[in-house]
Amino acid sequence: MSSVLGAVIATFITVPYLVFFIVKKSIHKITKKKRKAFKVSTDITTFFLFLSVERMTVEIWGQSYYWVLILLFISGCVMFTLLIWKNDLDLSLGKIFRLNWRLQFLILTCGYFSLMTYGIIDRILEA
Repeated sequence: MSSVLGAVIATFITVPYLVFFIVKKSIHKITKKKRKAFKVSTDITTFFLFLSVERMTVEIWGQSYYWVLILLFISGCVMFTLLIWKNDLDLSLGKIFRLNWRLQFLILTCGYFSLMTYGIIDRILEA
């Protein structure tokens, strides 16, 4: 049983957009709300994208660049804190974290597809 669970989690880390589509379809069936299903699926997929991008850097370059992901996350929090502070004066940590988490989804999506393309081209040229 644990090997099956490990295989499912490894698949979700390798192909995080499977998580996106499964969660989106499930939430949409339960709530009948497309917007809520999309938001929940992006939030959950972001976690798998963090793991996926980190694993891809290890596979491509043999070194973990997890510190870069942490710096991106922290700089996003700082950026949203400054933007909200300049415009609103209502600094809500939940709002800052939620906006940054969704920004990380976009950044990590670009990183995932860039690393995927680079990795494929690198393996083709290496052979």
